[in-house]
Amino acid sequence: MISLNPGCVARCLAAGLMALGWLAAMPSAQAAQAVRWSAGMTPVLAFDTLDGRRFDSAGLMGKIVVANFWAVWCAPCREELPLLAQLAASTQGQPVEYLLVNTGDSPSAMEKMRSRMPSNLLSLRLAADAQDFRFSSLPATVVFDTRMRARWVVRGAIDAQAEPLRSLIAALLAEANANANTRAGKPAHTVLLVGN
Repeated sequence: MISLNPGCVARCLAAGLMALGWLAAMPSAQAAQAVRWSAGMTPVLAFDTLDGRRFDSAGLMGKIVVANFWAVWCAPCREELPLLAQLAASTQGQPVEYLLVNTGDSPSAMEKMRSRMPSNLLSLRLAADAQDFRFSSLPATVVFDTRMRARWVVRGAIDAQAEPLRSLIAALLAEANANANTRAGKPAHTVLLVGN
């Protein structure tokens, strides 16, 4: 039979509770973080589609592009697919395009996933010449502005409200609208002058 010292038990419990408090205060390792694109020039979005055709992003000028990089083996990637589909549905009718870019699974593995993939998201394979889009962890999402410049990288899975992607897209849409108003000769902001 093991005899426990009551003082030792109390100290161990206190240390365990303190450790749990520290863990609870730490941010989740899975939480998505948005960082500005810092990899230099924006790479060209040119990939192979699942059916073997070459996808060219030239037709995406004027749209915000959300390119989500994923893999079949990545559980958080699979879990965020329905969230991305909901986000795409919520921005329907706006100039936003969503792409799912696979990072190296075999065509047969991707075909098995195809039936579970949202139909409102265009799915691509990572082309062999797309070295600028290699990520050390998945999922990762690159957000491009309407001039096809990479602006943000979201590392990690988005939350149930599709944050931080939803906020980034809203900010880029507002920026695009302000730029369009400025080009059209309209003031980007309304200024109200009030005198005494």
